[in-house]
Amino acid sequence: MKIADRVYLVGSGKFGMELSDPTDCNVYLLDGGEQCALIDAGGGVDPERIEANIAAAGFGMDRIKTLILTHAHADHAAGAAYFERTYGMEVVAAADAAAWLESGDMDKTSLRHAQRGGVYPPDFAFPACRISRKVREGDLVAVGDLALRVLDSPGHSRGHICLLWDEGERRSLFAGDTVFAGGKVVIQNVWDCIIDEYAATVAKLHGLRADRLFPGHGPFLLSRAFAHIERAHLCFERLDVPPNL
Repeated sequence: MKIADRVYLVGSGKFGMELSDPTDCNVYLLDGGEQCALIDAGGGVDPERIEANIAAAGFGMDRIKTLILTHAHADHAAGAAYFERTYGMEVVAAADAAAWLESGDMDKTSLRHAQRGGVYPPDFAFPACRISRKVREGDLVAVGDLALRVLDSPGHSRGHICLLWDEGERRSLFAGDTVFAGGKVVIQNVWDCIIDEYAATVAKLHGLRADRLFPGHGPFLLSRAFAHIERAHLCFERLDVPPNL
């Protein structure tokens, strides 16, 4: 489903558009011309639905050379192994999270904790996935004729990155689970969700004055995204916490 110039929504679960399996985050396809990329992979339960959405948007899987993971939580990353093994995609992830993804670490990815809380069933799998490139703040990821800049963005989790895309005067932010429409956030009772780091990340994103916001769940924003990010920032500035998604 095309949602903006060169941006397609090809997966979205129960906290989004119900476009694919309920365990999926928002999965975006970015059209870089000869080569394309997926941003996040979904939960891996029924990746064929994501494949079908990609085909319906007019893309062959052979054009998608890169898969970029915003962080290591299962709804974003447990599907990565499928796409890496089936299509040979280069999987890109934060250096801090790469080892957990490569081993399928159920503790560092907080999957075991989420299973105890009933978020995922006991038999939910997180297959280990080879990471081809480990990135840090300021690195550039080329997608055909486009370039995404990596932003370290801890708070929701360790090893979380956002991706900034500048196209002329228009600035787009692929935000993972840092900030959402309406200035919402996702604060969870897991080991690496840290409030002061979250506040610092939102302050950094607020300073970017992004026009468009493509978050990990829920609706995307095609203009004035900065006003929504500011709501979350001002909550943290008042020593409060923004509303949870």
